[in-house]
Amino acid sequence: MTGHKKLLIGPAEEQIRVLLSQSGDPLEAIRAIQRDYGLDLPGIEDMYPLLNLCGYSRLEIHTACLNALNKATVAHVQQPSFQLEHFHDLFQKTFPYIHIPLMQPIPMALLQKFEKYIGEDIIEKLKSNMAVFDNCPMNIKQRVWKQDEHFFQQTMINLLNSYHHDETLQTLALNLRPDSYQEMIEERRTHPIVLKVMDTIGDDPQIYMMFMKMIRIVFEATPYPSLCSLRVDILMNFHDLDREAILDLDQCHQLVWSLDTCVRNQNMDDAIIEKIKECFDDVKNGTPLYGDFAMVLMDPMISNFLASCIIKWLRSSVENNAVDNLEELTNYSGKLLNLAEHAPDAIAHNTKIPKLDKDLKSKYWNAICSVMIDEDKDLNSPMKESDVEVISTMLRRSDIARKVFVHYLVDRTQEGDIGTLSRCLPLIIDTWPAPEFEEEGIIYRQTYLSFIKTMIDIVSKRNLYDCVADVRWRKIIVEDFLLKVVSWDYRIHEQMVRFLAEYFVDPKILVKLGPQVGILVEWANITVICGLKDEKVVI
Repeated sequence: MTGHKKLLIGPAEEQIRVLLSQSGDPLEAIRAIQRDYGLDLPGIEDMYPLLNLCGYSRLEIHTACLNALNKATVAHVQQPSFQLEHFHDLFQKTFPYIHIPLMQPIPMALLQKFEKYIGEDIIEKLKSNMAVFDNCPMNIKQRVWKQDEHFFQQTMINLLNSYHHDETLQTLALNLRPDSYQEMIEERRTHPIVLKVMDTIGDDPQIYMMFMKMIRIVFEATPYPSLCSLRVDILMNFHDLDREAILDLDQCHQLVWSLDTCVRNQNMDDAIIEKIKECFDDVKNGTPLYGDFAMVLMDPMISNFLASCIIKWLRSSVENNAVDNLEELTNYSGKLLNLAEHAPDAIAHNTKIPKLDKDLKSKYWNAICSVMIDEDKDLNSPMKESDVEVISTMLRRSDIARKVFVHYLVDRTQEGDIGTLSRCLPLIIDTWPAPEFEEEGIIYRQTYLSFIKTMIDIVSKRNLYDCVADVRWRKIIVEDFLLKVVSWDYRIHEQMVRFLAEYFVDPKILVKLGPQVGILVEWANITVICGLKDEKVVI
């Protein structure tokens, strides 16, 4: 080191501007800046001309040297030989520049290795600059969060918002019939936001419980199912990692584990039901833990599985191959769905969850069975008035009824049962919630949105040609249903546009349709004119 070089560190536009303004010759001023603030290394003045000829700017040269210096110094800090007596001097020299990204590696490495020797004055400085705090090592962050839970919640709220609004996760949540449940679970639990939450928690039980508490607090104000999904997936990720210190603290572990097994295997047998029942032993209705159980059951993946089980068992009773305890199985799944339906109130107010609506057991199950029995009736045969009245009433009143009904309709769509669909789809249109139906509208709308998305996915794969060429499919599925519901929600509008676009992916369909392609133009016009637009999108 020659000892005559001056320091010019970090954003220095103003200093450089002053130096240039004070000189009568800008080129001479630039040469002076390069000379006075260049690298203080032996022989560097001889190297600069060569590097200039190679096309390297001073910025590229100095950045490369700084990166090499950072890398070597961090490696030295991480060596066992670098002890506390070396820490203080280096930290005092480097910490003042921690706000400069290129200068962060060394002080960050020191913070990570010597966290317990960092004073509270340093911690407060780190907290005061979120751009710096976001890059701090996790042990520093966790120390801050444990000391200041409110600061932890402020830090994590953006993650929750990103998770809720993520389009991939929203699409997964709306899919009632994925091709592979294993792949859906894998995609959910390896999502980058979920993995970032896992990294944030680390193996720290206290941070885990703070995060679960935060989810509960946010759910009180905005009871979105996405929060339930995140709660389930984080817990099951720690289950897969066998983190006993965390699992022992979360009393929802056995319930989530049992339900996860059911979803993966698409089966709920007596052994699993007994394990689920054990979770509720000695847990009183109206307690916070009972509310947590309800929140777990509100995860769309779990609640949809329970609804599909009810349809499976009701069909078994119609086809006379029912198991002995069919009524008990059906009503127990209904009971679990009842907890999910009342999770928002249970979490927000610690109120007792009411018992399963007796009309579901005494009337609704029977009405669905009656519709199943009439599946082979002629297309023009109407649904029994008594069944229409019961189903319509329950669809307006109960999300359990809605979930079970849409799962039945998904089955009928997969089977191509156009007759049953002609009788049932009008009930969906007639029971869409009014605009003022806000209190329960989040779940109410999501249930129907899930069905419409899943239905469009199915007919896109199986019935594209039929939806145009077959008058029955054209009228019942598209003209009397899909083209009417596009005005409900911008997501239905978007899905309908994708549905229409599918016709142009395979030219063979267009050739096969011939002049009937003009029908697609009519549908496209109706979709554009009537479809609800996303107000957040600016064209």
